[in-house]
Amino acid sequence: MRVRPFREGDTSATFRNLIDETIQEIMALDNQYVLKASQTELEDYYIDKVTVEPIDLRTDDYYIANHQGTEIDVSHDFRRAVFRGERAIVRGTKIDIAIPSEGNIWLWKLRPSTFSLSPYPEITVRKDSIVFSVSFPDDSAEPERLRQEIDRHVASLREAVQYIQRDVENHNAAAPAKIRSAIDAKRNLASSATGAVAALGIPIKRADQPPTFEVPVKRRPSPVSRPKVATEPYEPEPRLAEAEYLYILKVMRSMALVIERSPAAFSSLDEEAIRTHFLLQLNGHYEGGATGETFNASGKTDILIRDGDRNVFIAECKFWRGPKGFNEAIDQLLGYLSWRDTKCAILVFNKTKNSSDVRQKMHLAMTMRAEHRRTVSHDAAGDSRYILVKDSDPGKEIIITTQLYDFSVSQS
Repeated sequence: MRVRPFREGDTSATFRNLIDETIQEIMALDNQYVLKASQTELEDYYIDKVTVEPIDLRTDDYYIANHQGTEIDVSHDFRRAVFRGERAIVRGTKIDIAIPSEGNIWLWKLRPSTFSLSPYPEITVRKDSIVFSVSFPDDSAEPERLRQEIDRHVASLREAVQYIQRDVENHNAAAPAKIRSAIDAKRNLASSATGAVAALGIPIKRADQPPTFEVPVKRRPSPVSRPKVATEPYEPEPRLAEAEYLYILKVMRSMALVIERSPAAFSSLDEEAIRTHFLLQLNGHYEGGATGETFNASGKTDILIRDGDRNVFIAECKFWRGPKGFNEAIDQLLGYLSWRDTKCAILVFNKTKNSSDVRQKMHLAMTMRAEHRRTVSHDAAGDSRYILVKDSDPGKEIIITTQLYDFSVSQS
């Protein structure tokens, strides 16, 4: 692509249009699709769509890509005896200077918000480099002057690219909040509209075939695709409030102090027995219903809150037995879940001496899962939180917090 750089449009208007067009696309999404899709996956898809890849110009590594003979018009060279109106052509040499470059090639056309009025050399933009040319008459070669001209062009391009990079960084930093705000607004409108339709009390006839959603053509290759959703109509489901989820995690984390103060009392207990201590602690903070307990036990290791026949909160309790056993605990946890936006936790009891190494292996295992969509937070010395979506249950987010509890007594 041959261009005269930084002359077509400007970064400010181009980036603003990119955001505006994407927000319009979000607001035009089908209400059912928006409500059934994973919000995390929606955000990732549209944030990726507006994220601009900056130019990476490696000006320290430029080189001569080609040199060849050419003809040069010297009619305006005052040092030559050329009559007015006469055209003088001499033999010369053209040198192509290549600078390694990567990134969004269309940025070469845009004028940055800060720019120089000095002229830039015309360039050819390739996949892995840009190329500009300098020429000189063979009968008056001046290496020093030629080197100065090349360095001047390289410096002017370097400066402009730095300005472009700053604009790209500012855009990429501000864009996610705008996209998340637009998705929140669309979800609120969709929820309101769906509620209004449901309030009519009129039966809705289902179409034989659910609507399909065509994936738009991407600006550039990306691993992020438009989220899939279930074919069933959207129905509101109960959710564990974020504040309650955080409080539950805080109560469970407080058990670390109990374990640290009385390690011998816990060293001989198995997972089920330790789980019972967590249940007692949790139910001391919450009033139960007909069963007398808000938190219940199911199976040997999990703690749960149920709503009807479905689980709203689950915590798995496992001793650390390596990444394989940790992944099996995740598999077991994912097999229990049915509600949208289910919040849960994995409590890992560690009897090794290197807790930081265990936390890192837990984090790696979570991020390597096919269901992993986002790491909300990762504390190398504390709790970590992740969002997962199962392919078999598209659109339904699973929030998992991992907690590690150290036991100072070696396991026998």
